[in-house]
Amino acid sequence: MECAEPDCERAAAVELHIPWDDNRLVCAPHARVLGRQDGVVADPSPDSADELLE
Repeated sequence: MECAEPDCERAAAVELHIPWDDNRLVCAPHARVLGRQDGVVADPSPDSADELLE
C-alpha cells in the first residue's frame, strides 16, 4: 500500500491516528513530520521494519 499523502509513492509503514480526521497510512518520513502534531498517535506496522529505517 502506498503513502496516503499526495504525490508520495513510498510504501506506507505507519498508521496515524488523527483525532480530528480519518486515520491515514503514511510512509515513515511523513509519519515523522505529521506525528509531531498534538493528539496524533503513530502506530508502526509490524511488517514494515525496512521502510521505517529509511
